[in-house]
Amino acid sequence: YSYHFVITRHNSPFAEFLMMAPKADQVQPMFHPQLLGEPVPVNGRLKATALDKPGFGVELNPAVTLHRPYTH
Repeated sequence: YSYHFVITRHNSPFAEFLMMAPKADQVQPMFHPQLLGEPVPVNGRLKATALDKPGFGVELNPAVTLHRPYTH
């Protein structure tokens, strides 16, 4: 989630984006399906308006069952 920082830097117009598709043949959200509204680049660009939401601009997907993998 460094997009918020990078978009304010005039000398650093690039940000790294990890290809999370199993075959690396498409751009898809990194935390899909757990998060909704995750911004992804379109044609190699991410517009500032994609980040114009509170916090990181994502929400937990209520349709996904969350669980803790470990117990104390």
